[in-house]
Amino acid sequence: MRIKLISTIIAASFSGTLLAEHNEAIDLEAVEVRAPMIDSRIIKHPATVETFDKKQIEDSVNAATPAQTLKYLPSIQVRERFIGDRNGIIATRTIGTLSSAQSMLYADGVLLSNLLGNSFAFPPRWGMVSPEEIESISMMYGPFSALYAGNSFGGVMSIATRMPDKLEAHASAQAFTQKFKLYGTDESYQGNHLTASVGNKVNDFSFWLGADYLKSEGQPMNFSTATLSTTPTAGPVVTGAYQDKSETNASRVIFGANSIDDTAQTNIKFKAAYDISPQHKISYTLAVWDMKGTTDVASYIKDAAGNPVYNGRVTFNGQRYDVSGMNPGEAESLHIMQALDVKSDTKGFFDWQLTLSDYDYQKDKNSAANALSSGTVVQGNPYLTKTGRVTDLSGTGWTVFDARATLRPQAHTVDIGYHVDQYQLKSDTNNTADWTTGSKGVLNASARGETKIHALYVQDKWQINPQWALTLGGRGEYWQAEDGQNTTTISNVLRTANYKDRSVTRFSPKISISFEPEPAWGFRAAFGQAFRFPTVSEMFQPLQNGATAYFVESNPNLKPEEVIAGELTAERRYDHGLIRASLFSENKYDALISQTITNGSAIPYDTGSCTRSAGCSFVQNVDHIRTRGLELATQWQDVLIHGLDLQGSATFTEAEVLRNAAAPSTVGNKPPRIPRSMFKAVATYHSGNNLTYSLAARYSGRQYNALDNSDVNDGTFGAASKFFVVDAKVNYKFAKGYTASIGVDNLNNYKSYVFHPYPQRTGYVQLKFDY
Repeated sequence: MRIKLISTIIAASFSGTLLAEHNEAIDLEAVEVRAPMIDSRIIKHPATVETFDKKQIEDSVNAATPAQTLKYLPSIQVRERFIGDRNGIIATRTIGTLSSAQSMLYADGVLLSNLLGNSFAFPPRWGMVSPEEIESISMMYGPFSALYAGNSFGGVMSIATRMPDKLEAHASAQAFTQKFKLYGTDESYQGNHLTASVGNKVNDFSFWLGADYLKSEGQPMNFSTATLSTTPTAGPVVTGAYQDKSETNASRVIFGANSIDDTAQTNIKFKAAYDISPQHKISYTLAVWDMKGTTDVASYIKDAAGNPVYNGRVTFNGQRYDVSGMNPGEAESLHIMQALDVKSDTKGFFDWQLTLSDYDYQKDKNSAANALSSGTVVQGNPYLTKTGRVTDLSGTGWTVFDARATLRPQAHTVDIGYHVDQYQLKSDTNNTADWTTGSKGVLNASARGETKIHALYVQDKWQINPQWALTLGGRGEYWQAEDGQNTTTISNVLRTANYKDRSVTRFSPKISISFEPEPAWGFRAAFGQAFRFPTVSEMFQPLQNGATAYFVESNPNLKPEEVIAGELTAERRYDHGLIRASLFSENKYDALISQTITNGSAIPYDTGSCTRSAGCSFVQNVDHIRTRGLELATQWQDVLIHGLDLQGSATFTEAEVLRNAAAPSTVGNKPPRIPRSMFKAVATYHSGNNLTYSLAARYSGRQYNALDNSDVNDGTFGAASKFFVVDAKVNYKFAKGYTASIGVDNLNNYKSYVFHPYPQRTGYVQLKFDY
């Protein structure tokens, strides 16, 4: 803030400031004015909403990706296994990190959720947002708003990004490094993150242009393992393997590390807005995401001559093993997102909004080795025998259109809307003679299909009086699955299955009532029903039944998931803080979960039986899962001393399978990836306007990977373990517009797993410029 002050006033008012010349213009830092915490958070929304804003992110989060900015929100986890992981699934109170289609992610009203599937392979498209452009990120918990599809029962994450109102420019350079040690891997993995943006508003036209470049090396995601063998010697003798207990407590051997990711991602984004009139605006967004990466392997075992052995039949400790999984690969992608938004904002009786967005996989190709596990070690060496598979998803994508009208008659705010989305899957897998070049040979497998949803909704918020508000809503959805087909190769013959088109209609009611007897207190009760329809990949992916030449068609008759959820919330607000408690309950019927049947068991929706020794896995409906719990959250400003802010949360969850006709033995088990407890705490101290210290801690309790809860050993690779990590960050504004940061995630170097190993201690340094 630039202010003209004469030297006598400076001397009288700012004893620590040097005297200036008479009438000399001097620069003073803006003083932060902090608003009281008392706010009608309860009555504003039909469900619990928690928000982390730009300043909180800058002060307390070491963020090289947008997924990292969520880490301190109550009950939220993102399965980001390493910095830049493209498979970052959102987990909430009632859904785990394998349920990508059970929550929704929006950026500026544009849907970024990848609803082509419901697993780790279908994450939100985080690469379309740079952490540096985020103004705020908010989470609405549960399916209590009719404005959102049934996929919202896990919650709706909304990212708001910045649009300038004057000339601005920003740049940042960040570097990070991780020291990782597990089994025979003892390495340092580095990366860097560079951003630059410029924006301005000239009369009625505003624009923002940004570039985000992320280069990252990840730790091994998988390891080549085998259960301890009792089969006699066969193949060359190898040394160097490790031994431990698996997640099922079986003795096993570890031969090497694989899926070591080294990737460069670039996001170029352009946003423009034009004020047609003071009350009408049109906006356009174009985002381009480019990715080039490799996945490497590191073998621990060597033959008698000291040569590394990757795959094939070997002898270790006098027993035979068929080593597999050490197959390197290369990937490249080019995705383009466009969005057009036209809206009015009169804040009068009638407003409207039209939003059209499209996400297109213009290029998405992965080429990987496919070495034999039972052949010779030469046949199993992916750098000598280069046969492999190429998977191409080009042409996959989705288009979404929303139209909404808002009416405000007297004490009511009524939203009426129409929604349509179309998701299309195109996946071809070809054999290749050389995975390093990725040239396509004969077709090995393919999957096709699309889904459409048409929805009409209405929601009325009635402000009965200043203390009471009632929100009623309903959403009708018409779902279609069309052109389903999958193909796979059995005994060198392509087998194809074509599926009949399907359609289903469902209606979901919502109700929420809020009561604020005085500004310091708020109460809310919410109820909602939601339906989550099967995705293309859940219905139309090709499956093969074990080692035998038997083709298993995907199950095209999967039922929609149905959720009936409720929430009771009480909030006490003070001048400098608040405390919230929420009781939540969710009954999920016909839950879509991958289940494993044992060798010899009948396939539930097809002829024949499973012939795979480890069992056969299929997506099936689980009749009834119940999840209930308690969430506590608090935040405070200026605790004991000026500048010290605290926030924290605790979540206690009880989740249980109540009925499952497909696998009765799982009744009473815990559903996958829902921890029993979760705790988070963040302390941030502002030492004046230029220096900030932050210390945070995160804890997640015991959880399971498999519906049969067979992963009883949670402290090893392959398990979903508990974790306790401490994070720290320091920011220093050393000159006008310049900020330096240093931070550490997992300061205590806690080793934890989400099947894959999570990152170990990671350090960050960053320099930012803001104009």
